[in-house]
Formats: sequence, structure tokens, C-alpha cells
Amino acid sequence: MTRKISISLPDELADEVQASGNASAYIAAALREQHRIHGDLAIMDDLWGPAWQGDITDDDRARAARLHAGSAQAADAA
Repeated sequence: MTRKISISLPDELADEVQASGNASAYIAAALREQHRIHGDLAIMDDLWGPAWQGDITDDDRARAARLHAGSAQAADAA
């Protein structure tokens, strides 16, 4: 089942969504990704406790950003 809604976005995000060619699919994928991330964070909270994020260093964050950028580029190439 689907439902039509109307949303307002900042110009730069609206341009990105429109450039995707299928705004509905783009936004649905972004929301699914956000749900996946929240689920993953909840799993990490269960495994290591809610304070696990306090042990993440700036180097860890930079490495994660590099890895994420690499996986995004790989997905774009596929």
C-alpha cells in the first residue's frame, strides 16, 4: 500500500531528489536507510551499553567516514 503526501524540502535537497529521476523511490530509500541505521545503533546499544559511543575517537570517526564514502562510491558504480 502507498500513500501520497506533500513535503517541503530545502532547495539543495529538493534539487538532489529531483535529479534522482524518481523522487518517491529516492525518499523511500533514504527513510529505509535511516531506519536501518537506527536499528544498527540499537543493536550496538544492546551489545555494549548506551555509553559505547563515548569511546569513539576522532580517528575512528574519520575512518568510518572514509569507509562510508567508499561504500557509497561502490554502490554508485554498481
